[in-house]
Amino acid sequence: MKTKIYYTALLLILLNVFACMADTPKNFVAEQGQKDVPAEKVVKETEDGSELEKIVSGREELPLLEGHELSNHIHESLQKIQGWFNRESDILRAVLTVSCIVIFLGGSTGWILHICRKRNQKRNSSLGIRLFFAIANPVLCMIVLSIIFVLFLPVLKTVSELYVINVRVFFTILTLLGMLTALRLIGVFSDRMASFALRDDNNLDVLMVDIARKVLMISIVSVALLFIGQTIFNLNITTLLAGAGVVGLAVAFASRETLANFFGTLVIIMDAPFRCGDRIRIGNVDGIVEEIGMRSSKIRTESESLVIIPNSQIAASNVEKISRRGKFRLMFTIGLTYQTASEKMLEAIRILHEITDNFHGMDAPGFAPHIYFESFGASSLEIRVILWLKTESFPEEEKMRTEINRAILQRFTENGLEFAYNTVTNIISGDPQHPLAIQWEKKVK
Repeated sequence: MKTKIYYTALLLILLNVFACMADTPKNFVAEQGQKDVPAEKVVKETEDGSELEKIVSGREELPLLEGHELSNHIHESLQKIQGWFNRESDILRAVLTVSCIVIFLGGSTGWILHICRKRNQKRNSSLGIRLFFAIANPVLCMIVLSIIFVLFLPVLKTVSELYVINVRVFFTILTLLGMLTALRLIGVFSDRMASFALRDDNNLDVLMVDIARKVLMISIVSVALLFIGQTIFNLNITTLLAGAGVVGLAVAFASRETLANFFGTLVIIMDAPFRCGDRIRIGNVDGIVEEIGMRSSKIRTESESLVIIPNSQIAASNVEKISRRGKFRLMFTIGLTYQTASEKMLEAIRILHEITDNFHGMDAPGFAPHIYFESFGASSLEIRVILWLKTESFPEEEKMRTEINRAILQRFTENGLEFAYNTVTNIISGDPQHPLAIQWEKKVK
């Protein structure tokens, strides 16, 4: 990219030189011609239009030159061009020489920066170094172009039309390079914020970072283009914006559902009910959030199916968050018989802690298992167990469930703890006024 920019700059230099040589005699001839033209003729020409407009409109025929007249005109033009070149040759040689040196130095510096950046990509560099390499090339191009423009100013001022065009082109290129610099800075900051959002110790979401990056980039590009059109080229942007507003209303009316999904995405970002990697339940869909897009979210279910739900539907539904990223919440109840003594109940809770505490790795702060005597059930004494499995995979979750259940069955059996099951006990009590009697009737055939 740097090489193309330098070649483009060199081409612009050569074009400016030839344009200066071609336009200067023309302006000179025009100025000399205007000295001998009466004021009445000039006013009449202004009112009736230029000669070119008359020819195009058909009011005047194209003037024909004789062969000797055309030859004399070309000869005079060449002489004036040669005279202008002789007068400006020294400054042109100096400007071209210095410009070539500046381009060579800029290209060499860019090549060195390119090598340093390639080597630096292999290491985990700091934010300051990444920012430096992000803006180094655009800033270097801005410096080279500015030096070349300043060098050519004395030559450009000899032709007013060429000077105005080059000034506009120069500031347009500077604006575009400034826009590129801003976009690169946003890219570096968004990458750093995205890596920060992947951590579990914050509430920042990757989708929020991505949307903020896109909004900033679109805003910077829009402002740069409007600045170029309004300030540099003096275009009427107000009419364009008014037309864009009408078109925007028509598009918004035609894409109501798309806008509803977009605002649903904003609700998910601002409210943050879940993040990528969380396991959630929305209606009958139970799975792990793989992606939160601008229109819909993708959820991977236990059967490895990918369910795509519009964000507008998610925003209007009840969302049950089952787990956090990398931690699946597992809840179950164990029932012991009513013949279990208080000491045995404490022993059962202790055994459950031994099985679940630091299961497959150390428990993170705030994610230690919760085990407590919950209630007296209809048929059992119920113990509630809440723990977080360190996995995001459904197959791994099934393996861990099986391992925990086998360990509980083995340890409870070894310690004489009996599991309860649904039972019904009927107690028959007698009434003194209505004694219970059992009568046997023998049927006679």
